[in-house]
Amino acid sequence: MTDIRDIEKAERIGRSRARMFVAQAVLFVAWQGFYFGAAAGDQVRTVDTVRIWTWLVWVVALLALLATGGGLMRSRSVRALLNDELTRANRAQAYVSGFWAAMVAAVGFYVIDLFDPIAAREAIHAIVSIAIASALITFALRERRNAGFG
Repeated sequence: MTDIRDIEKAERIGRSRARMFVAQAVLFVAWQGFYFGAAAGDQVRTVDTVRIWTWLVWVVALLALLATGGGLMRSRSVRALLNDELTRANRAQAYVSGFWAAMVAAVGFYVIDLFDPIAAREAIHAIVSIAIASALITFALRERRNAGFG
């Protein structure tokens, strides 16, 4: 039997989760300008290494957030309420969106590389960033709509 407090907590977390995913998507996309705004060249400076590792850690955290819905620190009953059928459908649609965004970006970079070589690290960074941003935004918008935000 599910406690009413768990239901209320799950509803509150579900509403804030939609806002959190939107904020993470906006911050993640905005932060990409810092990465691509760095000095171009083959030599990786210490500051670039820190920037790359920061991006990698953020990517892993966002992937975990997408995979779990952000409820890892909650009780089992609250996690079950947060991971309802509608949320699983929203997550599946977010994965589809991320996949197609990655495919379009990869094909786009392939075509661009025919005329102007692109560094593999930059292309991978862009493809992964585009895919994650697309998935985050899709999940956030679907969750917001389901939470009654429009």
